[in-house]
Amino acid sequence: MRYLVAVADTGGITHAAASLGITQPALTRAIAGLERSVGVALVDRLPRGSVLTAAGTILADRARAIERQVSAAVRQTRETSTHRPPLRVSARACDYELLGGLIAACPGERVEPVMAHWRTQLASLRSGAADLALTSGEFDETGLDTALVTVQERVAVLPGEHRLAGCDVVDRADLLADAVLGWAGSTAQERAYWLDGAPLAGPEVEDLLQLFVHVRSGDGIAFVPLPMVEEVPAPRGVRLVRVRGLAPARVRLAWTAEQTSTSIARFVAACEAGDASAGNSARR
Repeated sequence: MRYLVAVADTGGITHAAASLGITQPALTRAIAGLERSVGVALVDRLPRGSVLTAAGTILADRARAIERQVSAAVRQTRETSTHRPPLRVSARACDYELLGGLIAACPGERVEPVMAHWRTQLASLRSGAADLALTSGEFDETGLDTALVTVQERVAVLPGEHRLAGCDVVDRADLLADAVLGWAGSTAQERAYWLDGAPLAGPEVEDLLQLFVHVRSGDGIAFVPLPMVEEVPAPRGVRLVRVRGLAPARVRLAWTAEQTSTSIARFVAACEAGDASAGNSARR
């Protein structure tokens, strides 16, 4: 059932296998075995991917609830021991430094940072592979609780030949004529955040390098959190420009709504109070 949830969350067998760390044939066999046990088809195999059937969607929803309950029960059991496991907090590469600051400012908690991929971070959280997720932007919050940690400025990524590339600051309204790049596989909430109400949608990209290539080629512009591009200098032919009126990136801690861990509660409370993010005020 965990494998079925992975297929549902990642949108196909290939991505699910990668997120689970198993081979695609092994996952296919496991799903086929589950279908034989249940007695109905759970996944429709399509030429360009896989989708859950109506029956598969019902089972996946129930499986998520079961997984969350099991994870909560295991966590509570472990917390009764003097050898408690550390909190596993995931973060994407662009937020990893911020996570380090949060952990350093909470020395009373044992916290293990986990590098996450943007496509599978929330699926890993919902499956119990991580206790908390530090993530920016907007996302599907179904079954999750969140707490705001900080707010990050977003900037426009423009081609060097763009009419506004020589400006230090522009208004959001000045960019309404430009197509805006999105990220492949985004949910509706994520897509709305990345496009920021753009009338035109440009190509969808898989990573920052693809984003830079499409922008430099004139296929569109992009809006990204400043920390995402601070550590990776923009290539020649690409300009970063500040934008008045552009919605910022909200950086939040997320955890499953059923979670009852006192360690999670203490860590979240410290971050909400601002104690753990004092060293990151420059990014507010």
